[in-house]
Amino acid sequence: MLRLLVTPRWIGWTLLALLAVAVCAGMAWWQVVRAESPGGSLLNAGYAFQWPLFGLFFAALWWRMLRAEANALTEVQAESLRRAEPTPVRAAPADSPFGPRPVGVGAGAMDGVPSPERARWNAMYAELAAADTTPPNEETDPR
Repeated sequence: MLRLLVTPRWIGWTLLALLAVAVCAGMAWWQVVRAESPGGSLLNAGYAFQWPLFGLFFAALWWRMLRAEANALTEVQAESLRRAEPTPVRAAPADSPFGPRPVGVGAGAMDGVPSPERARWNAMYAELAAADTTPPNEETDPR
């Protein structure tokens, strides 16, 4: 996380957050002075309580953004390490035109499974193919 803080982007975010907290502290002090003055009111005292909460919000927002980016960076680094590891493969059958498959991937996983839904779709496609006897349009299909 410290390496992340010294990047130009995070130096800027940190300075902006510190400035926002300092401005909120200054505004809180100004409202306290104003509340204690002869023209002050309970509203100024309420604002004196509210400005530090705004400062805490800026600090919490900065912390959450930093943690989120550090977690994302950790995930990206872990993913790149995971991708660097070779994927285990098993040999393809001799009569297969394809290369080896990763472990856990079966050959034609859905081929042997009877499915009424798949049979319905295949029948619909066969019916559409048989009904398609229109000659090719010479404007759109230059055969």
